Amino acid sequence: MIRLPRFPAAPLLVLALLLGCQPYTTRPAFAPLPGAAEAVVDLDVATATTVLAEQLKSDSIPVSRVEPKDGYLETPWFNAATGQATTDRVLGDSIVRVRGWVNAYGKERGSIRVETAVRPLANPSLPPRDLDQQAPVENPVAVRVAQVLVDMARRYPVPGAEEPKAPPPGVAPDSAGAVPSDSTAVKKPPRSKPPRVK
Repeated sequence: MIRLPRFPAAPLLVLALLLGCQPYTTRPAFAPLPGAAEAVVDLDVATATTVLAEQLKSDSIPVSRVEPKDGYLETPWFNAATGQATTDRVLGDSIVRVRGWVNAYGKERGSIRVETAVRPLANPSLPPRDLDQQAPVENPVAVRVAQVLVDMARRYPVPGAEEPKAPPPGVAPDSAGAVPSDSTAVKKPPRSKPPRVK
């Protein structure tokens, strides 16, 4: 009979590994919306999250939840004009919600993405998150969020990075249409008349 060696420490090792891994996070399971404002700062995740929350609050954006350890913050749905939380129907550009994610970016740096969500339409057959869209760049809250990120990037610059620039107000990055004198405009070749048959 062959006797296999016993490892009495194996169950303890497995238990230690399971206790060491904490899959729980307070972040939502979804990522920021496409077009969310972005910045990289020379702060660790927890500090960047706390500073971001303070800056948004100082700009009258009602941050209600801050999770520095997980690098996440959010506001309730609120009226963009008054900054007051609302129980009104979440529909249109005047009711917004801000969510921010801070991820580690190298050693002691934070990559910040902040979405300003709106719900332009109602569809009860879809999950609520599927109805969220990034607010237009001219939305007053989206403008303030973008400016907060530019200010943070200037205050806590990453060595060697370019100077951050504020987005031009009211102009979407991809909204510049081709004009006739523009070299990217599609030009149609002149139409020729079909030859006459005699």
